[in-house]
Amino acid sequence: MNLKELAFPIRMYWDLFPAPYDSAINYRSICDQIKEMKFFTLNLMDGSPQLSNPCMEILNLLKSEMINVSLTVTPSVLSSETVRMLSDLRVHELLINIDKKDDLGLIAESVQQYKDGTLTIGASFQVSERNYMHIPEVLSFCLEKDIHRLVFPMQRVTDGDCFYVSREDGNAITAGLKEMNFENMKITIHDPFLWRIFYPAVSFPGGGCQAANSMAYITPEGKVYPCPTMPIELGDLNVSSLKAILSSKAKKDLVKSLHQSPDECNGCEELRGCMGGCSGRVYVLDGTVSRRDPACN
Repeated sequence: MNLKELAFPIRMYWDLFPAPYDSAINYRSICDQIKEMKFFTLNLMDGSPQLSNPCMEILNLLKSEMINVSLTVTPSVLSSETVRMLSDLRVHELLINIDKKDDLGLIAESVQQYKDGTLTIGASFQVSERNYMHIPEVLSFCLEKDIHRLVFPMQRVTDGDCFYVSREDGNAITAGLKEMNFENMKITIHDPFLWRIFYPAVSFPGGGCQAANSMAYITPEGKVYPCPTMPIELGDLNVSSLKAILSSKAKKDLVKSLHQSPDECNGCEELRGCMGGCSGRVYVLDGTVSRRDPACN
């Protein structure tokens, strides 16, 4: 699906942890704005050891709205009581944030216990320098234990720390996936070159970078960014409305620049499959959005 320039994003990512100590976030006001702007999906991430008060407040405020709420939490949150409570709050899916295969055991137990419920339970596997070669093992475990939902989330980048899988290692992982049939799994991959590892013959969906176009990102402090991987601040919800931020000239100009493929990609036969790669990663590593993704090399 090729998402042309949208008036407002349809997907919102909102991290709630760590909550700021020096400002009072008006969660009710932000939720009212999210309802007013009619976002299709809201992806909440609460990294606290137990569900935080802001998370519970937001879920209660949105439980009667026509918004698909996805909640990503730490493994320590998962329990039968939590699953029942989140089901009552009409959470669409519960993703458990993992960084190693051993964390998948608890998810497998819950998937089996609640497989007939309305709440989808899955895994969110943040790829990093120390775990990326475990991707085939993670996928194999999911297939064996009937975990049908797997997300590879966008990196939250700070201080220029940005990881990507090299082409050589990517080819090795692809070889490790060849004997696995994961057609019946629902896998979400935001990185075009990670996508290529799983689906080497299929173009990356979405028509290129969707930062600030179909998606936006709110930090725990209430700052608004184009996406979790692109540290270009668009505005601050403590001083401006979400609608004003997402209709600003700065946002529109950024979207237009992201729709243009990097000049150095001209003539590349792979351009149709990656559209220049992840613009956020380019910005973190090169300080611009007009270069090609270094993960392409």
